Amino acid sequence: MKFLTKKTEEFTADTVVCFVWEDYKTDSKLLNYLNKLSNNELNKQIENYKIFKGEFMETFKYAINEQTKVLLAGLGKKENLTRKKFSQIIANAARIAKSITKNNSIAFELIENTSECNNILANFNKEDSAKITLCAARIGLYEFDKYLSSKKNKIETIELLNDNFSQELERAAEIGAYTSFAMKFTKDLVNEQAQVATPEYIANIAAQIAKEHKLEAKIYDKNQIKELNMNAFLAVSQGSIHEPKFVHLTYKPKCTPRKKIALIGKGITFDAGGMNIKPATSMLTMKDDMTGAASVLGIIQAMAKLNSDIELHAVCALCENMTSGSAYKQGDILTAMNGKTIEVDNTDAEGRLTLADALSYCDKLNVDEVIDIATLTGAVIVSLGNNITGVMGNNQEQINKFIEASKKSAENTWQMPILDELKDNLKSNIADMKNTGGRQAGTSTAAWFLSNFTKSNAWLHLDIAGTAYLDKSNKETLQGPTGVMIRTLINYMLS
Repeated sequence: MKFLTKKTEEFTADTVVCFVWEDYKTDSKLLNYLNKLSNNELNKQIENYKIFKGEFMETFKYAINEQTKVLLAGLGKKENLTRKKFSQIIANAARIAKSITKNNSIAFELIENTSECNNILANFNKEDSAKITLCAARIGLYEFDKYLSSKKNKIETIELLNDNFSQELERAAEIGAYTSFAMKFTKDLVNEQAQVATPEYIANIAAQIAKEHKLEAKIYDKNQIKELNMNAFLAVSQGSIHEPKFVHLTYKPKCTPRKKIALIGKGITFDAGGMNIKPATSMLTMKDDMTGAASVLGIIQAMAKLNSDIELHAVCALCENMTSGSAYKQGDILTAMNGKTIEVDNTDAEGRLTLADALSYCDKLNVDEVIDIATLTGAVIVSLGNNITGVMGNNQEQINKFIEASKKSAENTWQMPILDELKDNLKSNIADMKNTGGRQAGTSTAAWFLSNFTKSNAWLHLDIAGTAYLDKSNKETLQGPTGVMIRTLINYMLS
């Protein structure tokens, strides 16, 4: 997909999305130009028939001629519009515009919502608008049709319309474009069937990424993982016929890095639950348990394309969690890479075991921050539902900055606690700790477990179990993988 920036009256797309505030109180250059093209018929249609008021998510389709179609998209009241609502409007408009587009291109005008209020959710300038528009448009247009015999036409070009593209605005559009690519890459990989997306398959993709973007790459096989003493990770993998892979990609800027960050993605390519096997219905979407790994592989490509001044390490422990005669069992004692011992209380709490070794590995990288992103606990779904990501960590300043970035990125987050009292939930009589602690405070308990395997004083944990995959569509995203937190992570690291 191509992204172009053009002046208002120079669009070539045959469908143009024009935004209108409630009660049609808009005097944008694009709307005036479209009215002029239609000999004021567009305005007459709305005023005479009262069929469009500009309410939130309201749309109105109008064909000026065979070459130019207009989609008016209602913004609602100015004081009520947030970045999240704006993203929902664009995603919805993109889907509708696609249905009426013939030349596979759509144009969006850039708007801003700046007012006297200091609400970060409501205020956004045109730079913010460019990022939100390109990401939300890609969300709205996303389809995975690899295995469909009948394929639909795809939108090939998105045009952003504005009469003054400054260097800052062009850069914002570039960030939005590559962020949207990272989201598509991630969703495509998560949508791939588990029989294809094995640890070896994803490791090969990582090697290709490294070659294409000139990244340093270390891809460890089973024997090399043993030499690293990643015994918790290996235990999870031993029930599968597919051997584990440990991936470490490194992007280094040409300049002295402003900061060094390790980004860890949970990489369970299929989670059957191990010997504590999941119910059949709970396994239906377990190919998505590698969403974290897919996300970090998408993000490092975007950061490289954007020539970021951050040194970024993308780390993934890739394996399947299966049940077989060789699978690890309840009661096993595992020794993690950092020497701490773990009693296996439940083999379906496997992600934290792989992350334990990944976190310990990152202690050796001499980075400033460590961030992990994982579909970790069902408990976070009970706590926060399917639209809010749980955020935890050991550095409040880092957490505050990340949550601020999530607000600017039109993504919902909520901080959850990690308390010392939680260690009692994981108390073991025969090891340093158990890997589960019962149903109460499950998300925070899992985070406390992870905290034992990092020496970083700036560690952030994102539990995306509820937000990585939607069982049913919402106003912004259709059913399936969401690419959640990619927008936030990129904006956070670039800021």
